[in-house]
Amino acid sequence: MNSEALLARLQGVRRNGGGWQALCPAHADKNPSLSIHARDGRILLHCHANCSQEAVLAALGIEAHELFLQNSDDGSKRVKPKIVATYDYSDEKGTLLYQKVRYEPKAFRHRRPGGNGGWTWKLDGVRRVLYRLSEVLVASEILVVEGEKDVGTARSLGLCATTGGSAEDRWLEEYTATLAGKDVAIIADSDPPGRKKARIIAHGLSGKAASVRLLEMPGTKDLTEWVEQGGTREQLLALVKDAPEWKPEVVDGARLLDYVAAYIRRFVFLSDSQARVAAIWVVHTHTFDAADSTPYLAVTSAEKQSGKTRLLEVFLTLVANPWFTGRVTAAVLTRKIDADRPAMLLDESDAAFGGEKEYAEALRGVLNTGHRRGGTASCCVGQGANISFKDFSTFCPKAIAGIGKLPDTVADRAVPIRLKRATQDEKVERFRHRDVETEAARLKAQIEAWCASIGEKLPDARPDLPEKLTDRQQDGAESLLAIADAAGGEWPRAARRALIELCSEAQGSDDSIGRLLLADIRRVFESRGVDRLPSAELATALAEIETSPWGEWSHGKPLTAPRLARLLKPFEVSPECIRVGGKTPRGYFVEQFRDAFRRYLRDESSSSLSYSAPQSATPQHAAIEAGFGDFSKCNTENDVAAQKCEIPNKDEGCCTVALSNPPTGARERGIEEEL
Repeated sequence: MNSEALLARLQGVRRNGGGWQALCPAHADKNPSLSIHARDGRILLHCHANCSQEAVLAALGIEAHELFLQNSDDGSKRVKPKIVATYDYSDEKGTLLYQKVRYEPKAFRHRRPGGNGGWTWKLDGVRRVLYRLSEVLVASEILVVEGEKDVGTARSLGLCATTGGSAEDRWLEEYTATLAGKDVAIIADSDPPGRKKARIIAHGLSGKAASVRLLEMPGTKDLTEWVEQGGTREQLLALVKDAPEWKPEVVDGARLLDYVAAYIRRFVFLSDSQARVAAIWVVHTHTFDAADSTPYLAVTSAEKQSGKTRLLEVFLTLVANPWFTGRVTAAVLTRKIDADRPAMLLDESDAAFGGEKEYAEALRGVLNTGHRRGGTASCCVGQGANISFKDFSTFCPKAIAGIGKLPDTVADRAVPIRLKRATQDEKVERFRHRDVETEAARLKAQIEAWCASIGEKLPDARPDLPEKLTDRQQDGAESLLAIADAAGGEWPRAARRALIELCSEAQGSDDSIGRLLLADIRRVFESRGVDRLPSAELATALAEIETSPWGEWSHGKPLTAPRLARLLKPFEVSPECIRVGGKTPRGYFVEQFRDAFRRYLRDESSSSLSYSAPQSATPQHAAIEAGFGDFSKCNTENDVAAQKCEIPNKDEGCCTVALSNPPTGARERGIEEEL
């Protein structure tokens, strides 16, 4: 990579002496705090807001070895990335399964043996094992540390140690099974990510290992640094012995969710249902690895200053691995999600979707695929003759805030949180991060502890899903309801009630023309108490509904019978000859809409319509001598039929033989395919 390629991924770039300054992609600050310099064949990055280089690289979606210049800006010779260590992961018999490769500056990749003595840089389908598995199997006392370097340090002291070896650096069931029945001491890195990971491991081993102890090295970040500062084997063994046996913290899930909901409502005006769903979603960000689907939160409002950004700021203090952003490049968007799997807090989505086309389409693609595990976005990678493509994972929790509406395909994957500007009587506290930092950190730690205790149960959870939700809404609700069920108390029932309320509002405000047309047609039939209507009369009745667009449907003119027929064609509803008094105009039986009402209007059961068998416009006997005239295809070619049916029927007889059983059985289709 050269500096121009890197700068293209950043925003707010400006010259600063011999280098550049830009907005740091790793945090939401609007001030340019990232310094970029090209020196000695590599690009140097420094964030003045103290973001680590690892965080900046993850936000940029690149690896550390890519900072070596392919064509040095200062004319120096190209420097190749340097591998400084490899760590072999082998099975019980010592057969190499894969390697973890460390680069300088610090970066990691995984590879497995390929054909002809080469390497394949993917671990798809490869068994994951603990590091130095053969030694772990024969030992009874094990140290579990953060990385392979610390394992080497422990072995230099004559102790058996291991670490997880999955490509995602997660603790797997296979690791727990290997350590079952052994005495385990977990040495956590002295930083929030290290402590969180250590707690997850401890929960996984609880009740399965003979004993579990959890400790940190005093005054240092990790075991290696502690030994480098003079720590000895005897001192380490004493620290392990003095560490109390770890027991999982007992957290009342229902009370915790109550507290999370109350914490959010202190700063944002929300309804009870909105606060409950928001609280469960916060917990979901800590457990989404256990879910097959993640529901988005669509935080919208009619006007600005309604609390959308504030809600995201409150989420920022509680969610797991937050990424609060308003605008990034399309390249960073996919790479950041793939590399970091964050809880994405996207602000000002209305500007994003209405702005640069490339980014808007990339964002739409990420959101359309990222609600289900396995969703990907394919992007080009490499340069020149080495250009190829890569599938980047788009699966992660997302809260999306903006004025107005989200695109239909995105809204369909989201639980709506529609905010209103608080009145003078609806007071909320002023939010200042520095004032709530301690409280939020304590609450977040409790969330992490509870999630670690229920984490093993969630993948197998099969909560009852409300029938009033659509299929896609049920997909998203499943992971939220699994958490509510685990919490117990009133939360299982209250969570279902809240989801039904919020999602029903979304269904009711769904302005799909097809759904709106069906709903209005049903409304007309119900209000008139009839089982059939002529096409022209139905079109006129629809045009008289003030809250619907039919009065100005065609360039400011009312909906006509031919256009009505074309709108109904996708639902396989066609005009037929009907008998009204002594006349036989073209029109519709209410029975023809039964299938469409049932499929696309979910509250069909509440309808007062009575479906009586339609009476045809001709006697119910064989029309042996009936011939086929000009209108013989009116039930199969709607456009033609609809136009010809506008010709008044002057009691000159029926146009053709009417069907005694109108066609039904519309094809199965999603709501998004209506029109």
